[in-house]
Amino acid sequence: MKILSGLAAVALATTTFVPSAASGAPVPPTQVAGDWIAAELTDGLAVGQYGADVGLSIDAGLALDATGRADTAAAIGDAIGDKLIATGPTDFGYVTSDEYDWQEPYGFVQVGHYANATAKAAAFTQRIGRNPATAYAPVDLVDQLETLTDDATGVIADDSSFGNYANTIGQAFAAEALTVAGSAEADAASAALLDQQCPAGYFRFDLAATACAADAAGQSPDTTALVVLSLLESGATSTDVAGAIADATAWLESIQHADGSLEGDASAPGSNANSTGLAGWALGNAGRDAAAGKAAAWVRSLQVADAGACVSQAPTGAIAYNAADLTAARSAGITSNATVRDKWRRTSFQAAPALLWTPVASAPLAITTPATAVEKSSVTATVRGLAAGEQACVSLGGDARRVVGTGADLAVSFTLPAGAASYAFKVATLGGTATSTTTATVVPPVVVTPPAPTPTVGELDAAKVEKVKSNRFTLSVDCESTVACTGTLTVRTARKVKVPGLVKRKVVTVADRRYSVATGTEKKVVLKLTRTGRALVADDTLKVKAVQKAPGAQRSVTTFRLKAAKG
Repeated sequence: MKILSGLAAVALATTTFVPSAASGAPVPPTQVAGDWIAAELTDGLAVGQYGADVGLSIDAGLALDATGRADTAAAIGDAIGDKLIATGPTDFGYVTSDEYDWQEPYGFVQVGHYANATAKAAAFTQRIGRNPATAYAPVDLVDQLETLTDDATGVIADDSSFGNYANTIGQAFAAEALTVAGSAEADAASAALLDQQCPAGYFRFDLAATACAADAAGQSPDTTALVVLSLLESGATSTDVAGAIADATAWLESIQHADGSLEGDASAPGSNANSTGLAGWALGNAGRDAAAGKAAAWVRSLQVADAGACVSQAPTGAIAYNAADLTAARSAGITSNATVRDKWRRTSFQAAPALLWTPVASAPLAITTPATAVEKSSVTATVRGLAAGEQACVSLGGDARRVVGTGADLAVSFTLPAGAASYAFKVATLGGTATSTTTATVVPPVVVTPPAPTPTVGELDAAKVEKVKSNRFTLSVDCESTVACTGTLTVRTARKVKVPGLVKRKVVTVADRRYSVATGTEKKVVLKLTRTGRALVADDTLKVKAVQKAPGAQRSVTTFRLKAAKG
């Protein structure tokens, strides 16, 4: 914040502060996030440069269902039905697909069945209130998932010529879906999932039969959060499940930064909204509201909410992966680059539910500025009523500043333009605006008082021997100063002399007179000898010193001799 000049500080000290006039109501961040997610769907599907992405569409459906958009989530459930199974060499089904050689003659190999996709589709179908065994005939997602789950170990695996890509996230969706469906495979699938939890509390991404090593490289916040969500959605209440949830959420809290953010795994270092959003969603569903609120506020700070004079090219409601992506989108948007748009979609679809735990503002939106201030001075606008993570635009004319709420008052400094006028300060959010007016006064002209001229005594013009006639002698004072030369001219003996009637020698004043000489002129000053002076001059030539002095002036001393004139 800028330091006010002394003049401005005095002016502000005598003013009162003007409260703002506010309009509008806060807009929930989940609302604008849901609006953007819904707008990204084409006939219920997330369509990218390679066509419909069923997995990403389900991510959108999970977010919309979690944030209260049941109708839109149901529309996604309807839309994915035709994309689950594919036959022939040209199409690819999400859960079941004909597989062919990669090389000529591209012959048919087998019908592939995919565990992660089957589990995710089944769990999503259940979350939107449908039965995955019957919702997408002819495929029975529960039956297919049971087939892909090992009866002995409970571990899921692909049945595919392409290899096995099943992982812990798919295992979590499988345990959830099988438990909700009441499958006989549920306990084994859940036990296999819990086997992937490491002693520190996190879940590793890769499914493995061996015990988890205490290796930081294997830590996966995203996997851990998704496992917690599935365990909670499964409704399982066993001691093992409860303990796993407690350990996993405690670990998520332990890696949460002070600002509320979390970093990704080893492949995605640095705080990001994707990992933070998933963790916040899991922590919130697990009842760890304080940690969820911190995560939500950080995610909200990356949600596009550019209002008022700060409007930008970034899409309102979408959530950026990090601050750099948000800055780039504000100037370039996200629609011209398919890769950039896909990154924004994946981040927003997975982070949006965390916004359910965003802190609310403690007061209505308001802005306060001084009633009056001096032109060109620094003025502080105090913004109140922004929730933690909430974005706002504070402006004075064309000078607009983006700010992010902390839950406390924010101080934003501006410099007033020149001239006497009333200036409107505004704070704008997606929910409304508030204004405050400051009247600027003109800085009074500074009257420069020239410094008083330095007094001067003038230059004394004396001959080596000045003649005394009739007890008087004459000296000249030349005044070349810009002011009159005034002072006292005192003539004394140059050394101690014997004075008639006294035993000791002493310096004696022989003449004394005040004088004043106009600037630029020369004046003769006649001095009269004292009685002692007359006696001393009568005896012999007398060496004397003429001392010129005046208050504030430099003292001047001139030495010469006095001699009585003959005759």
